[in-house]
Amino acid sequence: MSQPKRTWIYPKMIKGKLYKYRALLSYLLLALLFTAPFLKMNGEQMILLNVLERKFVFFGVVFWPQDFYLFVLGLLTFIVFIVLFTVVFGRAFCGWICPQTIFLEMVFRRIENWIEGDRIQQQKLDNGPLTGDKIIKKFFKHAVFLAISFLIANVFLAYLIGSDSLLTIISAPVQQHFSGFISIGIFSFIFYLVFSRMR
Repeated sequence: MSQPKRTWIYPKMIKGKLYKYRALLSYLLLALLFTAPFLKMNGEQMILLNVLERKFVFFGVVFWPQDFYLFVLGLLTFIVFIVLFTVVFGRAFCGWICPQTIFLEMVFRRIENWIEGDRIQQQKLDNGPLTGDKIIKKFFKHAVFLAISFLIANVFLAYLIGSDSLLTIISAPVQQHFSGFISIGIFSFIFYLVFSRMR
């Protein structure tokens, strides 16, 4: 019995006034995501979700286990807001501020178009014979995807363990923080798979 073959979708790059606004909002959200763990407020990291030390920081305000009811109340309020917003304005959320969409459309798909060309050129490249040009383009694309996934993994780890701890892990020898390097590797691989293969 033959295995079904995956049918790849080659989306066309969108242009227009609303797309420019969407791109601007996406870049602002990406800038916030990448800078928030490195910004300090009241001597604390702006946003920290350190489960291991049971320390949560939001906009410089520290929440400890004894403040858990406040944290849960705030988190539930945020989740209810997201759910209601998605129910009422689902397309706006999924297209404009969903992290999966922002990373896929504004980062990874743009890189793919930059390296492999538009949708027609990508189809020709994928369906064409294995040439040196194809190998170089595919290798370069996946190398860039891995590098960006590594960067994203480091930023997400900064949210979980703190930016100071992350910088210590990065600058210290691997033997001293082996579990930290394993975590970064696992996160990097997951992000790479999600954005390069499981679209």
